[in-house]
Amino acid sequence: MPNGANRPRVALESDAEVAIRAADAACEVIRRSYGRAIERVDKSDGDFATEADLAAERVIRGVLREARPDDGVVGEEYGADEDAGSRTWLVDPLCGTMNYAVRTQLVAVDIDLRAGDDVTTAVSADPFSGEVFWTGGAEAFVRRDGRDEPLVPGPGGDLVDLNLDPPFPNAVSFRAARMLMDDAFTGRFRPRVVPRH
Repeated sequence: MPNGANRPRVALESDAEVAIRAADAACEVIRRSYGRAIERVDKSDGDFATEADLAAERVIRGVLREARPDDGVVGEEYGADEDAGSRTWLVDPLCGTMNYAVRTQLVAVDIDLRAGDDVTTAVSADPFSGEVFWTGGAEAFVRRDGRDEPLVPGPGGDLVDLNLDPPFPNAVSFRAARMLMDDAFTGRFRPRVVPRH
């Protein structure tokens, strides 16, 4: 009998599950550091990272390298691998660093997989609520307490979040602030502006 013929086959972990596992590990790092005095690392133009950003990205990279050693990684804090190849993970280990630094819990861990020209997997995890929003490319889900629920858009929501945080790369054609002054928009929706500190 060939070697291993009697061993049960182990199901290969999907890219989405790898990304969720990496995001969960980063969320743990972020929760452990929250509320503590954390060192800021200057980047440029007033932007900065924290020790939590750096540690979260290291943890994410560790999970991705172990599960997908042939894939490349481009991270916000540590940049791009030298040979990214055709499959590249895009990582923002702590989206909302400024919020986090002033102890506001409006943050996320974002991990996407780009294969060729397509993004085939996307995960956004909230370290504090425990919610993980994810897609493997065809359908979208939210994971709460280990259970996945399909995300289905509907016309019932009247709440709209507006991101007024610069820079505004499409300012010539669109600015979210203009919508706040549009009577038709505010008559139909309930926009909210979430302050950043």
